[in-house]
Amino acid sequence: MMSTNSLTAVVRSEWSKARTVRSTSWTLLLTFVLSVGIGVTNGLSVKKAIAEDSPLVRPDFHPANSGFVGVSIGQLVLVVFAALLVSGEHSGGMLRTSLLAVPQRGLLYGAKLTVGALLTLGVSVVTVFVAFLASEQALGSIGVSLDSPGVPRALVGAVVQLTLIWTFSAGVAVILRSPAMSLSVLIPFHFILPTFMLNIPSLKTIAYYLPTQAGAQIMEVAEQGDSTLSAGAGLAVLLGWTTAAVIGGHIALRSRDV
Repeated sequence: MMSTNSLTAVVRSEWSKARTVRSTSWTLLLTFVLSVGIGVTNGLSVKKAIAEDSPLVRPDFHPANSGFVGVSIGQLVLVVFAALLVSGEHSGGMLRTSLLAVPQRGLLYGAKLTVGALLTLGVSVVTVFVAFLASEQALGSIGVSLDSPGVPRALVGAVVQLTLIWTFSAGVAVILRSPAMSLSVLIPFHFILPTFMLNIPSLKTIAYYLPTQAGAQIMEVAEQGDSTLSAGAGLAVLLGWTTAAVIGGHIALRSRDV
């Protein structure tokens, strides 16, 4: 049985490796910059559209939901971060070295996920709050504050959603073993397939049960469109996807040669 001290040592080792990988810093920084930048741009665009009484403004528009547009797009970079951090050792041949140091594959896998999830959680907290505030400021007089009804829950939900999307993506990346293969599957699955399905009436309801669409319900202050999921249901669906991916990654790592 692995001692607590050994577990701590493995987590510290994975933390050190993550910090020295160049992709860690640039992906996390880009997540913040992209989320805030798109949030501000969206806020300014919506403000102008409302002032001009544009028909492009949705009838169910809620200014609080606008604060999460940047975050919804910025999570794309977190998917890249997951693929590079978790499956990078496979393609580079370093996984064998890691397993020589830590033969317990489940322990190594858990340490990698823990470190990546904690990094994602930390960046998500800062990114979500700054992006929301910047977007609402860009909206001007129609923007809402942090203590507006439903906003605190949605902010926490956004942080949870980003962290779970990262964890799901990391589990899939372990199964696929290659950063390139992981990204070629995850990016279409997260960002192209839902859009395609939402535009087909017979597939629209199913689309809301995909990870990013289910997760989007967690950070909505007011319901928009015709989603069939509440915030709680969306969280449950996303947790289900994440659990399945994590278990799948664990099985794949334990059962395959490296």
